[in-house]
Amino acid sequence: MNRDYCFKKIDSFNDELINLRRHIHAHPELSGLEKQTAILISGYLKNIGWSVKESIGRTGVIADFGPLDKGIIGLRVDMDALPILEETKLSFSSKVDGVMHACGHDLHIAVGLGVAKIIRDLKLDFGIRIIFQPAEEIASGARWMIKDGAAIGLTHILGLHVYPELSVGTIGIKEGSLTAAAGELKVEIKGKSGHGARPHEGIDAIWVASKVISGIQELITRKLDPLDPLVITFGKINGGNAFNVLAEKVNLIGTVRCTNPKLFKNLSNWLKANISSLAKSCGADAKVIFREITPPVNNNSEINKVLRDSGIKVLGQENVIELQKPSLGAEDFAEFLNEIPGAMFRLGVASSNGCSPLHSSTFNPDERAIAVGIKVITESIVKLNKDLINKY
Repeated sequence: MNRDYCFKKIDSFNDELINLRRHIHAHPELSGLEKQTAILISGYLKNIGWSVKESIGRTGVIADFGPLDKGIIGLRVDMDALPILEETKLSFSSKVDGVMHACGHDLHIAVGLGVAKIIRDLKLDFGIRIIFQPAEEIASGARWMIKDGAAIGLTHILGLHVYPELSVGTIGIKEGSLTAAAGELKVEIKGKSGHGARPHEGIDAIWVASKVISGIQELITRKLDPLDPLVITFGKINGGNAFNVLAEKVNLIGTVRCTNPKLFKNLSNWLKANISSLAKSCGADAKVIFREITPPVNNNSEINKVLRDSGIKVLGQENVIELQKPSLGAEDFAEFLNEIPGAMFRLGVASSNGCSPLHSSTFNPDERAIAVGIKVITESIVKLNKDLINKY
């Protein structure tokens, strides 16, 4: 690959990609409903000569290019938006009330389409597959697409995610765990109703719930290794029917995050035993349901090195940041890593004025990051292609 020619070519259609990104941003679609987004992606890819399969994993799109018989290098791109009311006041703000691309998936799509346009003109010995995945925000789309065969034939897979903590023009690389495993925790506390003026005659489920919420946080600090971070957050609580009646039942719903896969596997029994014990100490019963949502993203060291080396070649050593800590956010790219080796990097999107956090109503990434992402991924694909030639 002639790097200078390749990069000049990216610059020549950068405005086109920005306009596509802005159109997608203005017309966001929630998880599992990305029909118009998928139509736009499919049409673009067909027009530039890629072989496209639609409705993979419900609303997902798979695009293949090049010889597929020897092996396929994959790139995962997510497509869905979030149920957030946009407050950026941009000229291309969301036209869908209460729905917004607040996690940068619109920018990811632009990167994926740009990579497709460059790859078309490169002579590679292995096939390339770009997987445009729905429903990342509900951690379901990766499983849907894998079930429909999206990972068949892949030898490696790459991923990226925008990162507002890094400046545009930089990327973040992380050895090992990049993101946490995520789970859903549901607790039903059963007490005994009674008069609010005579609480000793009943069992106040709201009081018990408060003990469970605070008690489980205390138990984390005293019963688990503090070097293995665990975060439990209850985001919803519901109970009681009247201001002067002891609540007989309270339901709690929360999220659980940790980076240690072994700890994550043992959490269900640990939570059930300790939450039941806390409730019982107050005279109540607790029903605990723990559901594993997605494992941690654990970057393959060899492919992570490819991303690092490619980033250094494209951006310079000073613009490739070694991330020291994993994120406790979740990412269902991890489901692909259960099938095939791969790695994900962080794409800096903060302008000189900074950038609002992910999932914020004012999230506005710097669009110059699109070209950066295309260059790093294209360089990585070319390097992986050369490595595969040497290997096979």
